[in-house]
Order: sequence, then C-alpha cells, then structure tokens
Amino acid sequence: MAKNFIQRGDNITVIAAALAASGDLIVMGSLFGVALHDAAANEELTLKTGGVWELPKTSADTPAVGADAYWDDAAGEITTVSTDNTKVGVFVEAAAGGETVCRVRLNDAF
Repeated sequence: MAKNFIQRGDNITVIAAALAASGDLIVMGSLFGVALHDAAANEELTLKTGGVWELPKTSADTPAVGADAYWDDAAGEITTVSTDNTKVGVFVEAAAGGETVCRVRLNDAF
C-alpha cells in the first residue's frame, strides 16, 4: 500500500462547530456526515460519511426513490430543493407529503 494513505474516510473526526447530538447530520462546507456521538462546541466529533440514515424531512416534499437529497441548514431538514442547500445523497425510499422523516443514502463520494 502507498505510504501516504491515511484512512478509508468512512469515519472522519472533526472539531464540532456547535453542540451536536448523536444522529445529527452535520454539514461543514462540502464535508458532511452523521454524528456518531454527542459533542459540545470545540470538542472532537466523529462523523460517519456514508450509509443509509433516517433523517428529518421537509413535510411538504414528496421525493421518489433515487431523487437527490439536499440539506436545508436553516430548517435542519432534508429537502428536494437544491437552491441554497447542500447535496448530501439520494432518497432510498419514497416519502409522502406530511411525513417528517425520510431515508437517505449519504453520498461520501461527491
């Protein structure tokens, strides 16, 4: 193996910019992942950068399987709206209007 290899990148340790709870989707610029544990601001936080997660969803959205999933940081939800939001993956299940959670496969290879 090459001598400059560091890690696979499935889990990334960062310094939390704000309070984070286990299960929160954390977006730091183009890096995003689900918090694997609680952390206070300025503490180390481990993010899982891939996999399928159940996350909060904009209740009005009705995504189909395979639709692009975006993180709306202001609302703290996954949405189908790309404008001013960060693409984080794809929906792996369709979701109906009124539902407030969804299943998303994070794309750790953007």
